[in-house]
Amino acid sequence: MIIHFTMDKISVDKTGPIKGKIEAKNSIKFLDIAEHPTPDGINGQALIKFKFTYKVDYLPNVAKTEIVGQIHFLTDKPTKDNILEDWDKHSKIDPSLSGQLVNYIFSKCGVMALSLSQQVGLPPHISLPRIAVKPKESEKTAEKSKPKAS
Repeated sequence: MIIHFTMDKISVDKTGPIKGKIEAKNSIKFLDIAEHPTPDGINGQALIKFKFTYKVDYLPNVAKTEIVGQIHFLTDKPTKDNILEDWDKHSKIDPSLSGQLVNYIFSKCGVMALSLSQQVGLPPHISLPRIAVKPKESEKTAEKSKPKAS
């Protein structure tokens, strides 16, 4: 269970002019995983700190957004041992856990990166919802009743 999330570094670096087609690429990389002391009163469980970096690269060489942070994850001790062992041996995280962590990071950092991109004049790096306006029923019938040129 995710119990805490912090951002340690937030940066936007605009390196070139915005012209032509711009592509935004998102990435998340886990930098380190370590056991963290559990708070007083929590017995029989373990706390793991996942350090990550979230990046948005605006291509070709237009800008870069980077957020470095940490997620504190509370779990039982056997699961903690498995997570740390997998990380130490293979630098990997079980897909079910990494999916949960990545989705959480995207939800927190994606919004922050979107706000930062707007502040420096970059296009959004994620698709924003759009509303499609449909013609009213009265406009549809008016269109049908118009005489057509032959």
